[in-house]
Amino acid sequence: MQDFRFSIDVPVRNQWADIERLRASVQNCLMAVFTDVGGVNALAMVTGELLENAVKYGHWGSDGGVFRLRVSGDRRQAAVTVENPVDDGAEGPARVEATLRWLGRFQDAGAAYQARLLEVAAAPRGTSGGLGLARVAYEGGCRLRAERAPNTLRVTAEWTFEAGA
Repeated sequence: MQDFRFSIDVPVRNQWADIERLRASVQNCLMAVFTDVGGVNALAMVTGELLENAVKYGHWGSDGGVFRLRVSGDRRQAAVTVENPVDDGAEGPARVEATLRWLGRFQDAGAAYQARLLEVAAAPRGTSGGLGLARVAYEGGCRLRAERAPNTLRVTAEWTFEAGA
């Protein structure tokens, strides 16, 4: 197959049920193109986790609000970007950024994931775990970054996608 690019770019309603719909849609679209099932599953998992963060930490007005999902790449690399409205003074976006800084202190994503799992296991029952981004970095095997603009948070996961098409 010739070199190609893929791109999914959609506005998303702020609804928990839409996270699974989009995760499964991304997975199904890419399964029709790539033979690397593990890579496709990782990309779909990353999509779901970043969408969950957007719904959890987004600033949603009375109209419900929307945010944006972009999945793009080619035979060698891929990126998942989720962009959502935020209240610049809110704790959520700062928590995402702090988690990414924390991940960067580890030599590898596996060590960070293991440390986070131990923290979650030791935390009181019902405490929010904060496991998602550590899972994305480790299981997804990707690099994470966050960018802020006024009232907007954009989180991107990037990696080399070793799949034959």
